[in-house]
Amino acid sequence: MISQRQSKFGIIVPLANEEVTSLDFLRRILVHLQSKDRVYCVLDKMSRDRTKSIVHGLAATEPRVLLVWAPDNSCVVDAYFRGYREAFKDGCEWILEMDGGFSHLPEEIPQFIAGMAQGYDYVGGSRFMPGGSHDSPWPRVFISKGGTLLANWVLKTRMRDMTSGFECFNRKAMEWVLEHGVTSQANFFQTEIRHMMHQFKWLEVPITYRNSQYRVGRSSIREAFRILWHLRREQQQCQP
Repeated sequence: MISQRQSKFGIIVPLANEEVTSLDFLRRILVHLQSKDRVYCVLDKMSRDRTKSIVHGLAATEPRVLLVWAPDNSCVVDAYFRGYREAFKDGCEWILEMDGGFSHLPEEIPQFIAGMAQGYDYVGGSRFMPGGSHDSPWPRVFISKGGTLLANWVLKTRMRDMTSGFECFNRKAMEWVLEHGVTSQANFFQTEIRHMMHQFKWLEVPITYRNSQYRVGRSSIREAFRILWHLRREQQQCQP
């Protein structure tokens, strides 16, 4: 049973080539939403199967599901930020972003809602705290864990997971992200956001993450190192 709350809740889900899982995934999300809540399914030209038509069909009968067609997206970060803007413009007070394809589990949504209800500005999912898990090939686990340790050392941050998605913002925190933006065009944007969130009241909750891909792009890793040291230099310049 969905507990009654006043805050309008929006979920951002970029989707691409997920015709096999998208319908079940969205139905399992809807279990946790009230009538005023929305799930924003962001699709672009990277999706070449029937995912768009499946989402369109569900949206035609389910007002809580919105198809956001974004053909001008040039990278994955564009998809997330398009969703952020749509939810913010639509008046959502709590905005959660998560991956499709069951990398993130809809059944873990309630703990984010509970954290926001406690008054936190930001609730981030963590794979590296008690109760969390990173069910992926070892190269991805190594990069995620190593990236967290390196980011915390260089940026003096304190989260137990600095490289994950599945995170929830209130309007104040979301507005800050939208105003300041990120530099990365790949997955390091999650670290940039978590770095920003340290100035807000934040909480981490355990999540289960699943990804079967071994490969992590070298260009993404190089970009991550470049931006990480840039953020560190900015910090040093701001210090008295």
